Amino acid sequence: MSVETTSIDTLPIRNPLTGLVDYQLAVSSRAEVAAACAAVRAAQPAWAALGVEGRSQAIRRLGEVFANRGAALRAALMIDTGRERIAHIELGAVQGMVALGLAHAPQVLAREDWRPASIPGIFGRCERIPYPVVGVIAPWNFPVVLSMIDTIPALLAGCGVVLKPSEITPRHAAPLAEIFAEVPEIATVTRIVCGPGRTGADLVDHADAIVLTGSVRTGRLVAEHAARRFIPAFLELGGKDAVIVTANADLERAATTVLRASVLATGQACQSLERVYVDRRIFDALRAKLLTRLAAVRLTCDDPRGHIGPFIMAQQATVVREHIDDALARGARLEFGGKIVERGGLWCEPTLLTQVDHTMRVMREETFGPVIPLMPFDSIDHAIALANDGDYGLSANVLAGDEHEAFAIAQRLDAGFISLNDVSMSSMISDFEWEGFRFSGLGRSRMGPAGIARYLRSKAVVVNRGPTGDLATMGNR
Repeated sequence: MSVETTSIDTLPIRNPLTGLVDYQLAVSSRAEVAAACAAVRAAQPAWAALGVEGRSQAIRRLGEVFANRGAALRAALMIDTGRERIAHIELGAVQGMVALGLAHAPQVLAREDWRPASIPGIFGRCERIPYPVVGVIAPWNFPVVLSMIDTIPALLAGCGVVLKPSEITPRHAAPLAEIFAEVPEIATVTRIVCGPGRTGADLVDHADAIVLTGSVRTGRLVAEHAARRFIPAFLELGGKDAVIVTANADLERAATTVLRASVLATGQACQSLERVYVDRRIFDALRAKLLTRLAAVRLTCDDPRGHIGPFIMAQQATVVREHIDDALARGARLEFGGKIVERGGLWCEPTLLTQVDHTMRVMREETFGPVIPLMPFDSIDHAIALANDGDYGLSANVLAGDEHEAFAIAQRLDAGFISLNDVSMSSMISDFEWEGFRFSGLGRSRMGPAGIARYLRSKAVVVNRGPTGDLATMGNR
């Protein structure tokens, strides 16, 4: 297994903690991307021929390598993202992905028995055929988790994988390649190519199926490109997740979960909480509890053991600043925070906004920062209408007095994953199949058994065990 980066073309890479360019990324040429896909395609039949048990054994060994020899990968990831604790969590999460994939694989990949068709004497079965080469275009916010969440199921399905990490966070690519190389069977059917958007476009040109985690803008470009080649595109895109907090919700629990889901990972997660709708009768009480908790939040530039790290991508600080300024210009009230802090890297104070409405960008566009817009509602119908108003439908949340009330609201929310009595559980739970609604995604779920099944095409094999007709039985006479 190798990183295909022999080109003399390079990109300067910024360090999110220092703000300095301290790394040069060698960009894979179009020819190198083509060669990576060709090598994987050549090796894939032997990988598929190992069967589910043979591939599962290899994936199990891969998980062990992540656990035992992941120090270099973790160190690179910490520099890529400016995060220490979350880097540990990302590598630990790979073990859960391996375990879940191994649990689902035997069921998904079991061979069907012959069964009778509707015509007497005809029998058939369905065979599942893996795509030879799956191209995985990974994002910058959780570089390891959101590459392996697609790579592991595709490999279990029998596919080969060519992975393109984000050019914003590419330092982990070399140690990740070294981990793949520790398992010889996997080394033959995996490659990593590096570069900007044009490298991803080259990958779409040579893969048999493509997976992207990224923005709606990039997703649309990838979908259109894939459609011209008649290959499937599985798109995991943005979110503008809402929570509805009802009048009889536990306020302490609500304040804790709302704060956590809004500022965790600097709000740089697609399932981060970005809209908070609160029954007007408890609005002031929840606002007060949030203000108390916000006062205890620390930036890592002030305290290395703090809660909010730097923006990984510098441009995101500009987006967050614009969203806050737009809201204030349209009448929002700044209750807490609101400043972008520059200490080499860029941080954002945890921010609470009230007097917000849906004319503001902060209520309609993906902010991707530690900003909490708090808006009252007067009825459950009103709350549901607000939560469903927008372009995104990734996930949503309900904090209510009891499970029955929460479930009744969940039934009416237009999103792919609904958390009840907690917030943003989609970041932790991968057991159940779900898909992003509207602009939040396209293609079958990456979660549950479908996470493997989506990399398989269906082939029907039919046999006639009865008599066959002749020309006298056909046509008009």
